[in-house]
Amino acid sequence: MHPAMVHRLSGHRGPVYALAVRGDRVLSGSGDGMVAAWGPDGVAGEALAQVGQAVFALAVLDRHEALLIGTEGGDLHVVDLRDRREVQRLVLHRRGIFRIAALDEHRVACAGGDGTLSVWSVLRREDGPRLTLQRQIPLVEEKLRDLAVNAVEGLVAVACGDGSVRVLDRDDLNERQTLTGHAGGATSVAWHPRKPVLLSGGKDGHLRAWHAGHGAPLLAQAAHRAGIYALAFDPQGLVLASASRDKTAKLWRADDLEAEGRLDRAAGGHTHSVNHLCWRGGRLFTGGDDRLVIEWSLSGGGIDGR
Repeated sequence: MHPAMVHRLSGHRGPVYALAVRGDRVLSGSGDGMVAAWGPDGVAGEALAQVGQAVFALAVLDRHEALLIGTEGGDLHVVDLRDRREVQRLVLHRRGIFRIAALDEHRVACAGGDGTLSVWSVLRREDGPRLTLQRQIPLVEEKLRDLAVNAVEGLVAVACGDGSVRVLDRDDLNERQTLTGHAGGATSVAWHPRKPVLLSGGKDGHLRAWHAGHGAPLLAQAAHRAGIYALAFDPQGLVLASASRDKTAKLWRADDLEAEGRLDRAAGGHTHSVNHLCWRGGRLFTGGDDRLVIEWSLSGGGIDGR
């Protein structure tokens, strides 16, 4: 596989902590409190929202035409994407919201820096989308750093600061398994799109694979020289991308986690920590502490880069 830098998208005045996709646009959330929307082919970014605090998490709910923004201070902002108007500001978490994920069509969950998982119902009304708190579930004393939902297996994985990954039932959110293995804290999770496998990354820079059914460890390998902040499979399920505090993003073959590519400064990548990543079709986007969003084209391995 041959990754190539395509566009360097600049305009944020703070680190880029969160990325999301809406149609043909990539959204970025930054320490400057701004959420920007970037068009295809390197079109200049457009301000979508300003929340006054560092943006740690983004989620687009297409069915409800809503954008959810989680901040450093723990606020959850709800933006109506029809008219780009904020319709709610919800204050619950005390130490930041690090990830937001849809559990199903009408529920979302937030991973809090206070160690709790909040669950919200979502309803689209005439005056815009509205969230209502259903539950707040204490899991650990440390931060919850990531969430991943497996709709097929009906499971939710939560990366926890105590080094564990908690696997919950998606419907009732009862805990099924506690997987331990990341010294210093688990920081990222992703479900394999074609296998009953859960991937996790930690502050230890290790990538681990677990059996989705019984939680047995399948693989552990040193992947980065610092914490792994995000994991995401490409839409075809052929490549796993990882983003790390060691200033690199890396590509791994989905079938066996063999290294496929390194996106670093020498390749036109970030000069500081890589905080998040997302896929839009065959293109990979990364965001980092250097205030940049970088678009990458990948050739080989079945990914055509378009």
